[in-house]
Amino acid sequence: MKLSELISIAGSEEKSEEFLRAKGILKTFKFCPFCGGKSIGRVRRKFFKCYSCRREWSVRKDSILEDLKVPFSKFLLAVKLFVLELPVNRAYRELGIAYNIIYRFSTRDERVLSGEIEMDVSFGGRRKGRRGRGLVERRGKVRVEVVEDVSAESILRSAIKKVKRGSIIYTDRFRSYDGLVMYGFRHERIDHGKRFANGKVYINGIEGFWSYAKERLLKFHGVRRENFVYYIKELEFRYNNRDNLEEVLYKVLGGIY
Repeated sequence: MKLSELISIAGSEEKSEEFLRAKGILKTFKFCPFCGGKSIGRVRRKFFKCYSCRREWSVRKDSILEDLKVPFSKFLLAVKLFVLELPVNRAYRELGIAYNIIYRFSTRDERVLSGEIEMDVSFGGRRKGRRGRGLVERRGKVRVEVVEDVSAESILRSAIKKVKRGSIIYTDRFRSYDGLVMYGFRHERIDHGKRFANGKVYINGIEGFWSYAKERLLKFHGVRRENFVYYIKELEFRYNNRDNLEEVLYKVLGGIY
């Protein structure tokens, strides 16, 4: 949606509510959520009522907005700010829906990867501290997790959990990848000291994600250790949905509960 269209909608709480209902963020009840009665209607500006059981409920019921005391127009603007890549900690600070929500919807699709997989570690190298470990399914999506170390045991545990046995995993020559073959994976390495690709043996896909992530993390001038997982999962979500981020975001926010 164009920014001019959003501004027109966000100028009215009624229009904002209609838009959020059309997007599935706000729920439309055809029956009473308490007794199942069909005789329901709107009372006052922000409530519905069942004329069978006499109970009332908010227009925000069973939505992500139920416990967020923010105007609908402000929520719309916050979503747009996210799409426009304003730092989450700035755009969402007063709304209270930032990192934990990002993490929940970015981890909802953690299926096992299969086929041709690229694996690489970034953000930290051999230094102590949290760093990201990423996998990308060729012609598929990136999956990232934050780990405390890049030991062989940790690498293998991640592969066993996230990749289907028999898949081929492409890596660089980092020693912690030793042992992948013993656990049922086909394993090919690329030596970046000599070349960046050798036929189908390359890890350009996952390295492309790390370049994308590093470029965007630079604007934060460092992040807190405890928040790093939220930043990196947000970037995973953005990267995987970069062609239609706004529509995907509304779909996810509408079905988060």
